[in-house]
Amino acid sequence: MQAATKCPGCGIDLGFYVETHCPQCGVSLAPKPPMTAGIWLLDLMIAICGSLFVLGSLFGFVFYTNSSSREQLYQGATYHATTFRVTSVQYYQHVSPGPHYTDASAIGIVEGQKESMDLLPYLNRIPRNQYQLMGWVPEGTLIPVYLFPTLEGKSRIQPIHAVPTEEWYRGRATWASNRALPVVGGIGILTVLLGFGRFFFSRNRTVAN
Repeated sequence: MQAATKCPGCGIDLGFYVETHCPQCGVSLAPKPPMTAGIWLLDLMIAICGSLFVLGSLFGFVFYTNSSSREQLYQGATYHATTFRVTSVQYYQHVSPGPHYTDASAIGIVEGQKESMDLLPYLNRIPRNQYQLMGWVPEGTLIPVYLFPTLEGKSRIQPIHAVPTEEWYRGRATWASNRALPVVGGIGILTVLLGFGRFFFSRNRTVAN
């Protein structure tokens, strides 16, 4: 005679004869087949592909929208070469909940006018603190830049080696739409197919048992 059994879901006493489902909460009481190497591998691939799809989607969407908006900002904007003389630098690290990022900017003089610029495209590296930034870009540093007279804020000043013209941002947006987004879509389709495969494989093993 079987010992009395309780439902693992709600704890109701099922008596000596166990049904396939609990009459109170409906949880399945059928014995689950053991995990196999094939199912474990499918689960691992689904987890990896799913993570890549989510991260790739976020990166691709932000990259494309940012490039498209910046292309419109610089569309038809004129610019010319000049120099930026640094008078002070400012380091800032955003560490509150949400995306973490570092900002490094400078205040300086361009053609007799006070201007500000983003230093990260110029440095091509990220400083660890204010003192390191001051060591890399001391007061009086002359930086070759392009001046966009019709724009405002930090968009007015760009390092010559990284000038973000309309064509440059259009190329980034085109790369994202033609290369990055299709790859992300392919990863998404693969994730769905792996999920279906995992479902049918588990179902067939349960029926067989």
